[in-house]
Amino acid sequence: MRLLRSDSMRNGEPELFTRLFRKPKEAPDTMTAPPDRTVLSGGRHLRHELKYVINEGTYMYLRSRLLPLMSPDEHSTDGSYRVTSLYFDDVYNSCYWQKLNGGEVRRKFRIRAYGLDPSFISLESKHKDESYVSKLSRRLTEEQYRELLSGGCSFMAEQDGEEDVFGEFYRTDRVMKLRPRVIVDYQREALVYPFGHVRITFDSKLSACFNTMDMFSPGARYTRIFDKEIILEVKFDNYIPDSIQAALQCINAPMQPVSKYIICTDRMLEVRSYG
Repeated sequence: MRLLRSDSMRNGEPELFTRLFRKPKEAPDTMTAPPDRTVLSGGRHLRHELKYVINEGTYMYLRSRLLPLMSPDEHSTDGSYRVTSLYFDDVYNSCYWQKLNGGEVRRKFRIRAYGLDPSFISLESKHKDESYVSKLSRRLTEEQYRELLSGGCSFMAEQDGEEDVFGEFYRTDRVMKLRPRVIVDYQREALVYPFGHVRITFDSKLSACFNTMDMFSPGARYTRIFDKEIILEVKFDNYIPDSIQAALQCINAPMQPVSKYIICTDRMLEVRSYG
């Protein structure tokens, strides 16, 4: 996974370097996840996703070009909103290693809340299928959220649909034992365009919580990971309209497979190892 160095720049953008933690000796070289029983032509909506890490100057310039063309996301408050996600991984950390090893077919599970509002919590599974991404989502009650935190998921036992995130989570947990790993937090500004179903997001103030796995805990303390760097994501179905493509030409950063989960997990390992 490529992580940011704040003291190095290239072409006005943050330069990246590779920092991989040593793989535990007891972990096998290749992890095989349970078969993915979802059907690509079913409930999941396949989309393209492009990611970049840009600086504030590029963000301001790109935003000024996109605002006349696109509309703010309807859920935005004062232009942006807070996103907090609790990521899960199995006993082998398969999600972590599959991402680092460049696996083209993989998935990850997370619980997501907006504005840390406990009245709207969702469980999501995000799939990577070669050049496509897709997502399944389902609302959680606070009681179900607490059960997942404690390592239980019995309320999902009857959910076995091919395109149901509860069924996916339950089957995976029965084989691989999913557990909470890290809380990721950031501020998101989202712009949307109806043709091509284009959605462009700017994620800033990336932070992680290391002292608890409960995102709603009053004692949760967040460590800032990115100060000035901004993660740009461009999602679309089959095409990007010419006007938006032209606006995106100002990006002078390389496209890269940025993973907030990997970045924050590596930082957590670093903090626990070196303080």
